[in-house]
Amino acid sequence: MIFIYSHYANEHKFSLFLQAKQHLLFSMKRNEYIINSTVNFGQCDTLVRLRPEAYFTSFQDIASRHAMILGIDDFALLENDNALWVVSKTKVRIDRLPKWNDEINIRTWPMGAEGVRCNRCYQIIKDGEVYINAITEWVIIDADTHHLRKIEETSYPKDIDWITEKSIEERFRRFRDDFTEEDFIYSRLVRSSDIDVTHHTNNVTYITMLLDTFSISELEEMTIKEIEVSYLNESFEGETLLIYRKEREDGIYFSIKKEDGKVVLMAFLS
Repeated sequence: MIFIYSHYANEHKFSLFLQAKQHLLFSMKRNEYIINSTVNFGQCDTLVRLRPEAYFTSFQDIASRHAMILGIDDFALLENDNALWVVSKTKVRIDRLPKWNDEINIRTWPMGAEGVRCNRCYQIIKDGEVYINAITEWVIIDADTHHLRKIEETSYPKDIDWITEKSIEERFRRFRDDFTEEDFIYSRLVRSSDIDVTHHTNNVTYITMLLDTFSISELEEMTIKEIEVSYLNESFEGETLLIYRKEREDGIYFSIKKEDGKVVLMAFLS
């Protein structure tokens, strides 16, 4: 993990705060955070629908902003607890997809901590109708050892009236690694543009890797209703990743591995 100097952290937090004030609708009612947004052309697929990478990025960005406002962002955790947030699981349910130029609301709210884990929920809403629901599971790790930290032993707030509503009630699935060489699709070198502020591969980049196992015509024929991802290990610039895909009765399963066989990610799509 990279250590971030405090002056940079303060400048970054101030910049995010200004952006939050300038962009958009901000609501802290019942500990939720809502922004207004427009679906841009660059966020769309070939059928001008909001593409998966775009809504995964939206969830990542709004979570970071809300955490900053609550004082529980990565910079605050690093300064106060020598710890960092890590997203471990994501589940997304898609009922409808917004399209190019649609005006949408993106809503998020965190839930109370449970041991070493806590959940954050998301919705993408158009004209009062929820198009997309999502939920992520987060853990806090020690910045030095990368060991899990109990959330209640950090500066995570204890006096907030947490929302108990869940965007998705179903539990995260348990993946099994039964992929063989017959399921191998392609290999991918992690390049500098894949790396985020933590110096490892950005989580959204993995979504692109999964979708790249399909052709454009296959993606245009698909109506994706669910995506679930379990992030298991980090990957870094210069590493080669192996992408596997297996079809089962209930949907399509994926695994991304390093050359030594270590599993970086497992995923499901239907």
